[in-house]
Amino acid sequence: MIKRYAFALAFFIVAVFVLNFFSFKAFSISEQERETAQIARVIDGDTLKLSDGRTVRLLNINSPEKGTRGANLSAEFLRSFENKTIELEITGTDKYKRNLARIYTPNYINLEIVEKGLASKFLVQESELKKFSKAEESAIKNSLGIWEKSGYSGCFGTFIDKINEELKIKNKCSEINLLGWTIKDESRKIYTFKNLTIGMITLHSGSGSDNSTDIFWNSRGDIWNNDRDSSYLFDSSGGIAQYESYGY
Repeated sequence: MIKRYAFALAFFIVAVFVLNFFSFKAFSISEQERETAQIARVIDGDTLKLSDGRTVRLLNINSPEKGTRGANLSAEFLRSFENKTIELEITGTDKYKRNLARIYTPNYINLEIVEKGLASKFLVQESELKKFSKAEESAIKNSLGIWEKSGYSGCFGTFIDKINEELKIKNKCSEINLLGWTIKDESRKIYTFKNLTIGMITLHSGSGSDNSTDIFWNSRGDIWNNDRDSSYLFDSSGGIAQYESYGY
């Protein structure tokens, strides 16, 4: 019996040592993947040019299109780091051959941009889903940056049917005309509403003829991702009236 317990104890000690060794090794490798670099120029709210000529696209975020509310906020924030040394974690390249990366100053800048409401979350890495989702929810709740609240905030409920590519929108207030309002997903797909006063309406991603209960995006492809996505409803002034996210 004593030998059995001694063997079990020895096995436990060895297992703990091995786990700690590989955890330390993984941590060390992660640290080694970081490199130092200098930001030469900010191209836009999520893209940088380094002093060595490389172009960097920040992971997990998407800055607003030019001409939309707060389009310059993220870029202005990033310009405060021009000609300064940062730490860089490159994970790969995109179809434009830009380096996809996390940057640190030492703060995690990608996350800080979302926390400050300067850009939205986008194609978030699996390991970072919760932190970016919470950061965006908090920024919207506190009306930060690009997330200035609409006077109609709280008037709408939405439900995304990702399988059938439908977005149901319910107006819980008095009649509201949605002329000039927009709705978008986490990427840059945007639908602009026509002259429409709603109680409840279904917005279909595909093609069809609009009527009093159903309207159509007329998109050539799907809008809502099957794993995770978000919908953002903006009034005609760009204030956010409704936000819904799933899969995070």
